[in-house]
Amino acid sequence: MHGPIKQASFFLKYAMLRARLAAVRGEPVVVASTHRTASTAVYRSLRMAIGSRVFKCHRLHEPLMSWNTPNPRLTSEGFLRSGMPGDWVVLHGITRPKRPARFVFMVRDPIAVAASMAALGRPEEGQAWPMVPPYSKSMTDWFDADVLPALGWSPWNVPFDASRKAMLIDHEPWRFLVLRADLDDDSKERELSAFVGATVRMVRINSSEQRGRSARHARARDRIRSLPDEIDRIHRSRLCSHFFTPDELAAQRSRWLGQS
Repeated sequence: MHGPIKQASFFLKYAMLRARLAAVRGEPVVVASTHRTASTAVYRSLRMAIGSRVFKCHRLHEPLMSWNTPNPRLTSEGFLRSGMPGDWVVLHGITRPKRPARFVFMVRDPIAVAASMAALGRPEEGQAWPMVPPYSKSMTDWFDADVLPALGWSPWNVPFDASRKAMLIDHEPWRFLVLRADLDDDSKERELSAFVGATVRMVRINSSEQRGRSARHARARDRIRSLPDEIDRIHRSRLCSHFFTPDELAAQRSRWLGQS
């Protein structure tokens, strides 16, 4: 699908989502996360549980959105753009008019995000690939360059309960549930069920392997195994120290280096 046909499909999807949002009575639920954070599985699980109240987006801040296919893919500051109809629907129907809603934010090991994102693109030159921007900093960028300017909130001044791997935030007129992607399914179901007031059962979908890119994903993981200094650099980031304990980061390092 190319050109005008693809553009028409994009606007049709946008119009259908806007109509669905307009028909929602009460608070919509938005799964809002950067790419490759298990957000699609959470979205599908919530859709099965509560139906048309649920929406998904990858971007909340308008300068990081594109109509249809992102072109260029990066902003001049090096932030990833997104070309999803849901981005614009949430902007126009929820965040800009400040409609009360509930947001689910997913947090994933940023090295896993880098590997998964790199598997979806073309291998790039350079010794540090795939531990390079925008892959390596997409989780931090999402909070700093997307969530903060769009919603006026960031997680850095709010302690995160790493033992629970989740936290609830009231930020009027919205409520946020921040979930670590590595939380086990039973606990995810409990957190999500309590958050939306309905029974949620998790489904598993949308891995790089399922999307036919297992060879690329394996190549990225193999490359990361040879980059201990880059692993350490990312683990020194504010995001890692905020959402993960030192013991968790040590265990992640061992796994990425093939030591456990």
